[in-house]
Amino acid sequence: MRFIASLAILIGCLWAARLATAAFALSLPAPLLGLVLLFILLQIGTVKSEYLLPSCGPILKYMAVFFIPAGVGLISYLDTLGENAWLLVSVLILVPALGLLLTGKLASKGRYYD
Repeated sequence: MRFIASLAILIGCLWAARLATAAFALSLPAPLLGLVLLFILLQIGTVKSEYLLPSCGPILKYMAVFFIPAGVGLISYLDTLGENAWLLVSVLILVPALGLLLTGKLASKGRYYD
């Protein structure tokens, strides 16, 4: 029964966040807003961490299982990643930086209209 109650708290936070994002047309993802809501409830003391332990314990216990395939895939392609390191750096750092600089330059010149 405690498991169902703790899972209901988690699902309730997610449901409230989805309702808030739909009602107020927020561009914030509902799961992120649900985590913020749960954090606020924990900080205020409305929800105690002991209430969440029955459902969060098993989730946290097996969370590493979800990261194993990504880690194995990354290790199996280390030689390919090393060969294309310059491409990865340019895509992950240079392209976003160039986009930000160009957007800032255009916005400062007043060419952006909403």
